[in-house]
Amino acid sequence: MQSIQTRITPIADRLQHLAERINRPEYYWLTRPLLAFLVTRLIVFLGAYLAEIAIPGVTGEGLYHVNPNNVFLDVWARWDSAFYIRIVETGYWFIPGQQSSVAFFPLYPLIVSFLAPIMGTLAAGVFVSNSFLFGALVYLYKLTELEFDAATASRTVFYIAAFPTSFFFTAVYTESTFLFFTIATVYYARNHMWAWAALFGMLCASSRIVGVVVWGVTGLEWLRFHGWTLGTIHKPQAWKNLLKALRTDWFNLGIICLIPLGLLSYMLFLNHEFSDPVAFSTTQSAWGREMLGPWAIIMRDLAGLFGGDFFRGDIWWHVVIDLGAYFAVLFVSIAIWRRLGASYALYAIISIVIPSTSGTGSLSRYALVIFPFFMMLGYWGRWQWLDRTLMVVFSVLLGILTTMFVNWIFVA
Repeated sequence: MQSIQTRITPIADRLQHLAERINRPEYYWLTRPLLAFLVTRLIVFLGAYLAEIAIPGVTGEGLYHVNPNNVFLDVWARWDSAFYIRIVETGYWFIPGQQSSVAFFPLYPLIVSFLAPIMGTLAAGVFVSNSFLFGALVYLYKLTELEFDAATASRTVFYIAAFPTSFFFTAVYTESTFLFFTIATVYYARNHMWAWAALFGMLCASSRIVGVVVWGVTGLEWLRFHGWTLGTIHKPQAWKNLLKALRTDWFNLGIICLIPLGLLSYMLFLNHEFSDPVAFSTTQSAWGREMLGPWAIIMRDLAGLFGGDFFRGDIWWHVVIDLGAYFAVLFVSIAIWRRLGASYALYAIISIVIPSTSGTGSLSRYALVIFPFFMMLGYWGRWQWLDRTLMVVFSVLLGILTTMFVNWIFVA
């Protein structure tokens, strides 16, 4: 017995010493995102598993199970996941007038395809989604700490990881990879590392159509670095600074201009394969999306929300969540502009307005990757009542929406 105690004590001492070391402030950039990742993913994985086995899901034509022998994995292949899986396994297709895979940008399925031969497509997709989520949380923590402080950064990563639609970060969807490359681009731009910003920006632009917006964000950061901002546009000195920057730092500006190549490369591929460089836009009509403008779309969907019998439940319930996310982002963008500057605010506004021009469906999912929104919430979370309210509301809705998603009820 004495011998066993002698062996256990040094191990316990080492573990305690390790815990004390990693809990130091200099390691918060890693430990706080890791904690947010582990806590929320544990809840999401277990919640999805229990929701699948305990609640009878929706059945019908077109609903599928990629791996019915492994519920932990199968629940993360729903709705658009089928397109990503098929892209990895058979490539792109485009049939005018029908829902086609060209609507989905290539970066995420390309990354998954590297691991699919080893792990299988579904497992590779889930692994890639979660890996990039953790990486995105690390970058988000570092960026938020740069703009605010460590406490705000800690709250921010928890808020985004617990957001009601954050289960998409774990599913076979592109949200995690898009968030990772977007935040990385802005992080390097804020640190004036233009080559890295351009590299990650190109990858971001090849992951989603709104990814090209980071080009403008990076450009505005370059201008701000050289003393030209939207707030100083009326001052002669700002224009003198700009002219000087164009003479002395034209090389970095040229590197930044490479960011749209991510989008252009996909357009060249579509033109070569299907003779339609904007096939990703052409096929949108097959999903019932039409370009009416954001306000016309909102009024149409509000009519669907209030046009039914509330007490019978005859309403478009998802419109509440989507429009709630839409107006929340727009409202918070005012504070983002004041506190973080034009580049962050314009990114938030454009990222939520562009999808709303063709429909409010999935706006709560699009809001999920608008990281300045969560940075601002993290800043406001210094008020304890708001911090607790957000975490309770987010967690409850996350559980409900995850249950619906895995049981084939469309969420976003």
